[in-house]
Amino acid sequence: MTPHVPDPTGEERAVGPGRRRVCRDAVMTGLAAGTLGVPAAGPAQAAPAAPPARGRSPRAPLDLRALARQRYGSDAGWYAANIPFVDLPDRTILDTYYYRWEAFKKHLRSTADGMLVTEFLPSVSWEGANSTISAAVGHHLHEARWLRDRTVVEDTLAWWLGGGGNLRQYTSWIGEAVWADYEVSGDGRVPLAHAAALEADLDAWEPHYDADMGLYWIAPVDDATEFTTSGLDVGDGWAGEAFRPTLNSYLFAGHRAVGRIAELAGDTAKAAAHAARAEQLRARVQEKLWHPGFGHFTDRFGPQYPDRRGGFVSGPELAGFVPWYFGLPDARYDGAWRALTDPAVFAGRHGLRTVPPSSPYYMVQHRTPGASPGECEWNGPSWPFQTSQVLTALARLLDERPRAPVGRDDYLALLRQYAAQQRKDRRPYVAENLDPDTGEWIADFPDRSEHYNHSAFADLVLTGLLGLRPSAGDTLRVRPLVPPEWDHFALQNVMYHGRELSVVYDRDGGHYRLGVRGLCVWVDGHLVASGRPLSGATVDLRRAPVRRPEALANRAFNHKGEGFPRATASSSGEGTGPQEAVDGRVWFDRTPVNRWVSAPDGARTVEFTVTAAEAVTVDRARIHYYDEGRGSDVRVPAGHRLQYADGDRWRDVRPRPGPDRSPAANTATDLLFAPVTAERFRLVLTAAKGCRVAVSDVELLGPRGRQEG
Repeated sequence: MTPHVPDPTGEERAVGPGRRRVCRDAVMTGLAAGTLGVPAAGPAQAAPAAPPARGRSPRAPLDLRALARQRYGSDAGWYAANIPFVDLPDRTILDTYYYRWEAFKKHLRSTADGMLVTEFLPSVSWEGANSTISAAVGHHLHEARWLRDRTVVEDTLAWWLGGGGNLRQYTSWIGEAVWADYEVSGDGRVPLAHAAALEADLDAWEPHYDADMGLYWIAPVDDATEFTTSGLDVGDGWAGEAFRPTLNSYLFAGHRAVGRIAELAGDTAKAAAHAARAEQLRARVQEKLWHPGFGHFTDRFGPQYPDRRGGFVSGPELAGFVPWYFGLPDARYDGAWRALTDPAVFAGRHGLRTVPPSSPYYMVQHRTPGASPGECEWNGPSWPFQTSQVLTALARLLDERPRAPVGRDDYLALLRQYAAQQRKDRRPYVAENLDPDTGEWIADFPDRSEHYNHSAFADLVLTGLLGLRPSAGDTLRVRPLVPPEWDHFALQNVMYHGRELSVVYDRDGGHYRLGVRGLCVWVDGHLVASGRPLSGATVDLRRAPVRRPEALANRAFNHKGEGFPRATASSSGEGTGPQEAVDGRVWFDRTPVNRWVSAPDGARTVEFTVTAAEAVTVDRARIHYYDEGRGSDVRVPAGHRLQYADGDRWRDVRPRPGPDRSPAANTATDLLFAPVTAERFRLVLTAAKGCRVAVSDVELLGPRGRQEG
């Protein structure tokens, strides 16, 4: 039996293999990446594995490769290598979970500054450099921290905290997100590397500080919430500067995170100073922003409005729940949560409302008076951005204060509602906002709103529903919020503190047939907790080194189509151009169009050339060939060669030893070769007979930093 010790929370506490040697007769085999998933039993749940033969280790309950193929087709390899895989009895949540990882991958953009995360798939006029927008960076990092490959998290942080992007175009909670990532990775190098930048970001908000109130103010539009109550109270919907629960909670969490990072660095004085600043903000938010009549944290007008200064706005908003996301309020304020499930307040039939129906502004179109509700108006529409904030806050509340006036049934119901609203034409889909009373999308614009990446979902399933509660210490708490009637769930392919983690719940041992029952936890293939109740378990484990990603630059990247690198092709089909294959975006959907396609001229040999402004050094390429499948003449090439210009001659790159790298359809084809320094590179493609070739994106990758001339 796995040793365990009592835990003051009442949960069972298990000692992991880093602390104590465990029995090996219950080892789960095949827990390394690429060996888990669901057998072909339908997407709703995994088929139970066969009973283990006597004397043999039990099998993993899920076949990752099979599930990845079932969910993601030809692009399965990336998901099998990166995402946590889950099995749930609830198909609505399950399907949305796997869809949201697919949508997230579409928003990974390979740039000269690394692999970054976008908000919109196509470019929009208000985006910053590299098509980035800061509003949802907290959501992006909370999702990306669960990817096994650390490239996305580390490149994203290097971009925003290294001065590449405009971090104050909108508010964000990037400081908290850095610490939240550390709680999963266990790699202190990352927060320590960004400590100074996080402190500078906090300092940059000081012009928004009001000493009399002891709080920060912001115009709602700069808080990513245009047409909110304060803005409409003053008439135009765009202004309405106010002391908001959101910004002040973000900065409370930011100071607390910087203090914790200082403590990690051994700087006790700085740690104490930031902890004290955080506590001052906590006190001020509770003292100044709580409206006793509304029973809610509520905006108060800022110094820009002398006749209204310090006055509360006219009604409560969903944003008033944001302080609980960061654990700010004391228990005496928890009564506010009753309004979340009240149909007369925030609980719409199809989603959480941003303001209650009692508001005079509820669902009124202010951009086009008299028309149906439109885009980016937070006066009632259900908004995934804020819904995911509130569900994160609710999960934290239930973990820290189980006697709150809401419970796990409420969390499951709201998570399921949130999952169900992410549909279009009966398929998983997320756009910008929807009508909470009808469930119809409101802001859903072609070539803009598709698969909108402005919220979280996977993190809600992992940390909320399945109860992974990360810690900065050498522990993991598992405290699921699943309903007692569920008899099974499984979670695999998770990296936590550098170790492989799997969690399985099988009430009586009959579903997965692993020879164990109850809540079970495996670390690096060792069973460290079994037979635990749904109330949870705490696992001690020593962290292991975390693999650091390479800092790579995409030397073919040009997302605006201006200047260099310049893409050209020997031919192009109508409606496409080579520039679309060097914009760093990869997806294989027919719409929105994101690819170059050769002309239907019957040519068997097609050339695609990238010309840089000066010589660049690359040692690998990642090519994403688009294939429309049978019945179409757009098919993956029959062959390809990558060449570089050496003076007036073209030479083939010298491939490194490894597996065959023939062109693959609708996934990445990786080419590794000896480093090459050149200004021009070209793909020489051999089209299948009677077919054209298409490329979603070409990446030419080399070390990030100064290039050789």
